[in-house]
Amino acid sequence: MPDWSKKTWSVEVPVDHIDPPVPGRGYEKCSPRQEILPAGWNGFKSKALTSDILVDHDVSWQVRDGATLYADVYRPPHTDEKVPALICWSPFAKKFNGITSLQVMTYANLGIPDGTLSGLEKFEGPDPADWCPRGYAIINVDVRGTGDSEGIMAVLGSQEGEDGYDTVEFFAKQPWCNGKIGLAGNSHLAIAQWFIASQRPPSLTAIAPWEGCGDLYREQFARGGIWAGDMYEKIIKKYMLRGHHGTEGMKAMFDKHPLANDWWNDKRPDMKNINVPTYITGTWSNTMHGMGAIRGWLEVDTPDKWLRWHPWQEWYDLWGNKQAVPELMQFFDHYLKGADNGWEKTPKVRMGVLKFGKSKPL
Repeated sequence: MPDWSKKTWSVEVPVDHIDPPVPGRGYEKCSPRQEILPAGWNGFKSKALTSDILVDHDVSWQVRDGATLYADVYRPPHTDEKVPALICWSPFAKKFNGITSLQVMTYANLGIPDGTLSGLEKFEGPDPADWCPRGYAIINVDVRGTGDSEGIMAVLGSQEGEDGYDTVEFFAKQPWCNGKIGLAGNSHLAIAQWFIASQRPPSLTAIAPWEGCGDLYREQFARGGIWAGDMYEKIIKKYMLRGHHGTEGMKAMFDKHPLANDWWNDKRPDMKNINVPTYITGTWSNTMHGMGAIRGWLEVDTPDKWLRWHPWQEWYDLWGNKQAVPELMQFFDHYLKGADNGWEKTPKVRMGVLKFGKSKPL
């Protein structure tokens, strides 16, 4: 395998094995092709499409060190009007959807009603069935080292930031795109936005990091100097990551280097370098992401930033909160489409409190 990574660190970075992808669980063998899913399509027996969606499977491009990445692109089939795009960036298989994740990872689907999702959504990402009819493209990426994308998987950091920069600029230049790119998604998809946006890709127009921690060493893997990464090691890496070349070894690095070093500090994005409109969420229910949400709102270098602190579990807010998607659309319509829709009047900070026995937040 070519040595795509040109980054050097003061310590040797361990590489852990991850199982190769096999058909199922969100993976299909690489097969570049195009198809149209017609209005009424309901391949996952959940939510039928309200309009046709054109799908470009396994679109490929090279990032700056020569590694090839792959993505599925969902967009309106009529190309006479160029559309903005939302990139969904994470190591979870681009076809591993919210329906499956809720069924296997939660109790009672977290209260999200059946029929809410189409199955085209990437895990923790927006649903193309909602966004394509509104004139957006949704780009679900298999990041470096996952699926059939080349290279060793980097666990966020500047490597993913640079890969994301190159990806933003690649898709902004596609003939169907209006040149405006947004980033959207929850948890890993949110954390990645800090790293990509801090690189300042010229075509990145707005971001919506919903529930994203801001320092992997201090807020996730080594909280208080104590190893706190078992969820990643025992669940995410074991059951959710699939690729051909392995991934950075987080536990192995902690065992050898439990104190911060240049590699660990690279996992803390420079939020002060982010200068695009930003819509952030945080919640009481996830202690890992809260500090990143607060620090992001304080440090992002733009007056056009909003923080909504809600009382729900993050996936419910992303998919089950009936106010969330329309509001996110209002945000992106304003910045990616130039809509004069009053978004600027939205309060810059909102705090939701859910009292015992009450179903609606105060």
